[in-house]
Amino acid sequence: MKSLLCRYLPVLICVFLFNILHAQTDRLRQLEEQMIASSGAARVEKLIALADACIEAGQYDKAADWADEAESFAKKIRTPDLRAVAYNRHGRALALGGKRKAAGKFESSLEILQDSKSQNKALMLDNLENLKRLALRSGDKKDLVAVEARIAKLNGTVVVSALPSALSTSPAAPAPPSVPFTTNEMGYELKSALNKIAANTQASTEVQKKLLDQSEKLQAQLAEKQAALDTMSENQMKVNIVLMQQRFMLDSLGYRSNLDSLAIANSTLALREAESNRNFYLVGMLALLLLTGGALYSVVRARQHAKVLSEKNIIIREEQQRSEDLLLNILPALVAEELKKQGHTKARYFEDVSVLFADFVGFSKIAEKQTPQQLVSELDTCFQKFDEIIARNNLEKIKTIGDAYMCAGGMLPDGRDGSQLRNMVHAAREMQAWLLQWNFERDRLGLPRYDARIGIHSGPVVAGVVGSKKFAFDIWGDTVNIAARVEQAGEGGKINVSGPVYEAVKSQFEFKHRGKIPVKNKGEIEMYFLEN
Repeated sequence: MKSLLCRYLPVLICVFLFNILHAQTDRLRQLEEQMIASSGAARVEKLIALADACIEAGQYDKAADWADEAESFAKKIRTPDLRAVAYNRHGRALALGGKRKAAGKFESSLEILQDSKSQNKALMLDNLENLKRLALRSGDKKDLVAVEARIAKLNGTVVVSALPSALSTSPAAPAPPSVPFTTNEMGYELKSALNKIAANTQASTEVQKKLLDQSEKLQAQLAEKQAALDTMSENQMKVNIVLMQQRFMLDSLGYRSNLDSLAIANSTLALREAESNRNFYLVGMLALLLLTGGALYSVVRARQHAKVLSEKNIIIREEQQRSEDLLLNILPALVAEELKKQGHTKARYFEDVSVLFADFVGFSKIAEKQTPQQLVSELDTCFQKFDEIIARNNLEKIKTIGDAYMCAGGMLPDGRDGSQLRNMVHAAREMQAWLLQWNFERDRLGLPRYDARIGIHSGPVVAGVVGSKKFAFDIWGDTVNIAARVEQAGEGGKINVSGPVYEAVKSQFEFKHRGKIPVKNKGEIEMYFLEN
């Protein structure tokens, strides 16, 4: 039985390993397809599941890549809990792969959990346990004591540090279970060999039994002769001794002949067994070669399929990124995210928003002196520069109407701390500074000037998307109307602000008081020119 197991064991191991490899490949492919079809937090969860599957398969570099992608996407959609899990998986992959910086990933996961005040104690303990293993591996007693203290603090217990004298090694992986071999040819050869061995064994047993019977008969005859010798005379004894010697020689020759026959039978049996073993090994080698060839073919096909799938995934991710960038270029980030998740958006009320209007003085006369192509090209140059300036100052472009440019501040997640007015004034100064330099070059070339009036006002607005086709983000409210009136009451090359804007930033900039200026449908409004 042991010899049969030893013969089958290589074949069984190959079959088992092939099944495991095929199952792991199918699982990874299914997870990648599910990840591509998902979005938002679900996509981060699938990326983390992909990292876990690669760790189980021993593909630590690929697991680190999936975990890194999960970190980036979780940061983008602002989900700190999932981002902490992604850092944990990244640290595991690096630690198992023997790479550096694994401890930094676990520390980053702990920092995110602490900053977000997460209650995920299990993840915190897992990060600390992994840090403890890394400290044991490196033999750093100081780090080990510090990590044990943090674990004890988290569990609410008192730690008694018992530093190990040597690092423990991980247990060996269990051997794969045996799988029965079912090839018809090998079963037939095995049955034939067993039948031949049984027949030869039976023949050898019969020969040995026959020799044992003969030996017992000889011993009985010797006993009878010994009893007769006691009663014989000396001459009879001599005659009987001679006869007995002759018979003994004859019996010895017969016994030796039987021994020779037994030796020949045993040799024949050994030869037949050797031939059976040779045939069995030949069949086993042939089956092993066939299985190995099939396994290699399956691996090559799986790699080709994975390569094609990876290329398609790259193309899909690039197209998704291009679509997201295009959507963010049209709509603010909050509105775009809500539109992707729900398919529609709701109007939002903002308490404190700064609104800027910019308009070119004498644009009608400029249009009369230039061709439409030149006019549109120069407007595009101005507005592209304005876009760069407001993006740098964390503001949001609303729209352009003819030669008028409109932007707002205070509607982004990181622009609600009251700094949007300061950013708005800085952006207005950068616009006028750029126009001054541009007009200097145009004066030198004899081209018409583009002098802009800029007006700024702040207050509450309502923002949202209207319509179901060709989405357009816009803001409404009395604040928008007053900002337009402030711009119309200004002068070319200057920045005109309302009273609320002046009160908010008067300690940071210098202004010139203009007094109360009457505006259409709004009465009189306090206005100020920004100096320098």
